[in-house]
Formats: sequence, structure tokens, C-alpha cells
Amino acid sequence: MTQSFNCLSEGETLHGVVRRNCAIGFDLRFCRSVAISPDDRDTETCDPSEAEFATLYALTDLGEAIAIHDADLTSAGADEVAAVARTLFVAMVNARRDPPDAAQRFEAEQAAMIDPDRIE
Repeated sequence: MTQSFNCLSEGETLHGVVRRNCAIGFDLRFCRSVAISPDDRDTETCDPSEAEFATLYALTDLGEAIAIHDADLTSAGADEVAAVARTLFVAMVNARRDPPDAAQRFEAEQAAMIDPDRIE
């Protein structure tokens, strides 16, 4: 079974994100949409009682949170979160065995700066 991560860019792999960004942990946040238009994807973190969905984030060694997967607040969504969390954990363990060197990390940071999808 191929797992999809609906917050990653097309073609981006979980292993690549974890390794390139030195992910050291993960976090589950309850969120709701604050979108103004149908094409808008703005969300905010909120109390579970106000949430529309949950997002699993990879936490980096620099304190950044990278969205990995959104899931509905249903039992199927809970199963999705568990499966993605397991895959994320395995990717983090595997990445620690072969961490990127400083040159690789600098190259990835520079590439991210010219990414056309980057929000400033």
C-alpha cells in the first residue's frame, strides 16, 4: 500500500523532507480553516472542540514545523494519523543513521529560497 502525504508538494518524499530538514520529532495539531476563498488554504491551530481536522507536523532541529498530512476528525482519520506518524517516526530513525552534512543542508536551504511555492 502506498501512503500519501497530502501536505507535501507533488514528488516530494517523506524521507527527503525528514533528512533534508533534520526532523527530530513530530506534533499533532488541531486546526480549522480560516480561508477567505475556495482556493485559499489558510488555517489556524485551535482547541480540539473547535477543530475541523488535524495536521501532523515534522519538527526540525531549528524549531520549524513542516506540515506532513491533514486528516479528518473521524475514526478513519485517526487511523491515517497513526499510520503517517509511524512512517514519519521510521523516516526520522533512518535519517539519523545517515544525516546530511553541512554542504548538503546549505544546498537544500538555498534551493528552498528560490522555490516558486515559497511564502514570504
